[in-house]
Amino acid sequence: MVTWARVVLLQDRPRRYELVQAYRIMTTVRPDVYRPRLARALGDLVDGFTPAAPADAVEGLLDEAATALLTWARDLIGARTDVFTEVVTRQRRRRVVDDGPGWDLLAVAVALEAAGRADAALAAVEELIAVERARRVVPRGRLGIALLHCAGLLERRERSRAAAPLRAEGQRLLAAPGQPRSNAIAAKLTGAPPSAGKAKRTQGQVRPVQVR
Repeated sequence: MVTWARVVLLQDRPRRYELVQAYRIMTTVRPDVYRPRLARALGDLVDGFTPAAPADAVEGLLDEAATALLTWARDLIGARTDVFTEVVTRQRRRRVVDDGPGWDLLAVAVALEAAGRADAALAAVEELIAVERARRVVPRGRLGIALLHCAGLLERRERSRAAAPLRAEGQRLLAAPGQPRSNAIAAKLTGAPPSAGKAKRTQGQVRPVQVR
């Protein structure tokens, strides 16, 4: 199975479902490398579904993606000290080609806060906001979720005045219609509400994931 997965990953344009299956297999070999890639592939798969796709199936894939990211982030924090620099470096390389949302950095922020490292968590989500703003085409929902999470971090540190404009901007961006379903991965990581547009109507209530 590992050989099959590696062959799939060498293809120029593998089918989305085969890519997901390949990453699932490779997470058993190198979870530190392939869990974020699995989450990204799951998001792409969900975004390719038609509105008629079964809601339970969509929800299960979104849960799998969020769980993979949280597990990866918590393992990473437990194993290394300079997690932030490593993940930010990767995000800045990806920003050049705009190859999708930086939910791995968001997962790191969530895990850092849960570990009591609030300053590092805030730095991580501020970097995510900078990454999203610097993209050639800023995806409104992605930036909105990052802004809301940053606002929440500030509010939990009794910095409500600094949080207020971020929260207002984040809510405005999330209210726009036509958000991709995969944004629900970030909503599951942070507990943020889904967008008020089409994604909310087709996905239903987004429930956060918990990793023990």
